[in-house]
Amino acid sequence: MRHGRRDVSGVLASGLMLAALALGASARPVALGAQEPPPGDTVAVFAGGAGDSHWGPVPPEADSTTATFGNRPMPLWEGVIYWPYRVITYPIKLIGIGIGAGIGYVDEHRILAFLFRPPGVIRLEPDITAGGLSGFGGGLAVRHTAFFGEGNELKARVYATVNGDQKFTLGLKFPVAAVGELQLGTGFRDRANARYFGIGPESRVLDRSYYRQRMWWAGTTYAHRLTAKLYLAGGVIFNGVSAGEPGGDFQPSIYERWADNPPFGLGLRSEGVTVGLGLTHENAPLDGRPTRGGVRRAIVTYFHGLSQEDARYWQFRAELQQYVPLWFAHHALALRGFVSWMDPVGDREIPFQRLMFNDDPDLLRGYNDYRWRDRGLAVLSAEYRWPLWAYQYPQGSGMDLYFLADVGQVFGEFKQISADHLTVSYGLGIRLVSSRGFILRLEWSNSNEGSVFRLRTDQIFQFHPRLFSGRDPIPAR
Repeated sequence: MRHGRRDVSGVLASGLMLAALALGASARPVALGAQEPPPGDTVAVFAGGAGDSHWGPVPPEADSTTATFGNRPMPLWEGVIYWPYRVITYPIKLIGIGIGAGIGYVDEHRILAFLFRPPGVIRLEPDITAGGLSGFGGGLAVRHTAFFGEGNELKARVYATVNGDQKFTLGLKFPVAAVGELQLGTGFRDRANARYFGIGPESRVLDRSYYRQRMWWAGTTYAHRLTAKLYLAGGVIFNGVSAGEPGGDFQPSIYERWADNPPFGLGLRSEGVTVGLGLTHENAPLDGRPTRGGVRRAIVTYFHGLSQEDARYWQFRAELQQYVPLWFAHHALALRGFVSWMDPVGDREIPFQRLMFNDDPDLLRGYNDYRWRDRGLAVLSAEYRWPLWAYQYPQGSGMDLYFLADVGQVFGEFKQISADHLTVSYGLGIRLVSSRGFILRLEWSNSNEGSVFRLRTDQIFQFHPRLFSGRDPIPAR
């Protein structure tokens, strides 16, 4: 009997549910979230579906459904530009995905971070170079991030290349009272194949010659933070530079090619002291992938030669780096412009080995280092960067592709700056960035004098200019 009562009650429940569904189907649908009208309200509904209700006017029933598409058709003129760009860049994108997958794997297993930015207080970081005037080579940097105290850093770097480029630097960095930073540095560089083509923007490729350039420096700089982004820095650097016979088989020698008109300073060693003062404003990081902000620097230095024959001169330098977001997320235009000018004191001539020339970080990337030389150098560089591949998130480890262009020249007087003397370079490059910062760049650039390939672990943008990083301070950069 209990079984029977359960079956009867089940049948009754099912019947009630079916009746409720039938009544609901015959009723007019109610908007989601609407409430039932209060008792006593009158609702007038007309046969055509129009009328008044408690919630407002009832619209008439439509005979058809209208859909609005969010993506508009692409105009013909836009397609002419867009689709060739997609076709050309698609193979590059595929290569980037493949390389990126490999980078992702090694980064996930901390291989890249360990090799290029290893954790710990003492770090060993590789230094790689290929192409350009230095040729293939490399070295090692040893970095101690808590040298006799938290916040103190020591960095020693040594490298050599197959073209006789050898360098050693040692730097120390100490925080001072939370608003300052003291740096001590010394270094030595020997280049067996430094090149000389003459002085001025009209020097000729046919006048190429080689010489050996040796330089040394030791000094100190102090940077004081005036505001969160503004720094005032001063320094004193003792330095020397010489020019002599080239090393190896680099020919023709400067002594042979320029026997009738040797440049001033050949065979001499210029030694003296440089004192300087600079103002820097930074609202962009010196690492990673900035898309906004920049770096602005203004520097004045004075060099006093130790001998009676040596030069004395002022040097003025202004530099601007700016990052502009473009079109798509994480795409940026990186701009860098600088002007550097040496003004001799009295009638003493500046030795040719101290003049401005295109070398790191002041490159004209379609030309080999030391191609141009004079008292002044003005350059505008641009890079259009975008992440070709990024691991996990856009600012994480990955690879950036960029187009580059450099325009600039050397000059003896400002009136020499003209369109007739400007050099133009263009090319493309790849930047590898890990979660710990910049790793290396691979560049190909071209000019009217040929192409230059470079592989470097430093940058011409976002570079650290002071003694700790070992930038050659002759002339002061």
